Amino acid sequence: MDIKAISNAGPIIHLTIIGKLLILKELFGKIGIPESVKIEVIEKGKEFGKPDAFIIEKEINNWINILSNFEIKNEILEKSGIHYGELAVILIAKELNIPALIDDAAARSFAEVMGIDVVGSIGCLIKATKDGLISDLEALSGLEKLSEIMWLNAQVYEQARKSILSPEK
Repeated sequence: MDIKAISNAGPIIHLTIIGKLLILKELFGKIGIPESVKIEVIEKGKEFGKPDAFIIEKEINNWINILSNFEIKNEILEKSGIHYGELAVILIAKELNIPALIDDAAARSFAEVMGIDVVGSIGCLIKATKDGLISDLEALSGLEKLSEIMWLNAQVYEQARKSILSPEK
C-alpha cells in the first residue's frame, strides 16, 4: 500500500474546505485513514450535507486508503482522554512508523509523547510552501481561511505566518 501518513478527520476536512486537499497527496503520496475516520468524514459528513464529504469520497482508493481499525480497549481509550478516531490514528502511526496528521492539541501531545511525528493542517501548508508546492501567498490565504473554520490562537497564527514567510526555505 505504501502509505506515508495516517490522518485523523481534522486535517482532511480542513484542507478540503480551504481547497487544498491535494497538498496531502503531493506531500505524502498515499495516506491512510482508519475506518472510524472514514465514517466521521464521509458517512456523517454526507448525512449532514457537507460538500467536503463528497470531495474526499472521490479520493478514496485513489490516494486515500481505508485501514481497518485496531482493537482499542475501552480502558485505553478512557485513560488516553482523546477520541476513538484520534487514538486509532496514533496507534496505526506508531505501528507503521509514519507521521500522524492531527489538529487536536490533546491528541497531538499524546502522539508526540509516544514519539510520533505529528503534522496538522497548518503544518501541511507550511511544508507545502517550503517544498515549493504552493506560493507564500497561497499559504497565507490558506492560513487565513483555516482561522475562519478552526480555532487558532493569535500566537499559533503569528508563528505560522512567520514560518510561511521565512526566507530559510
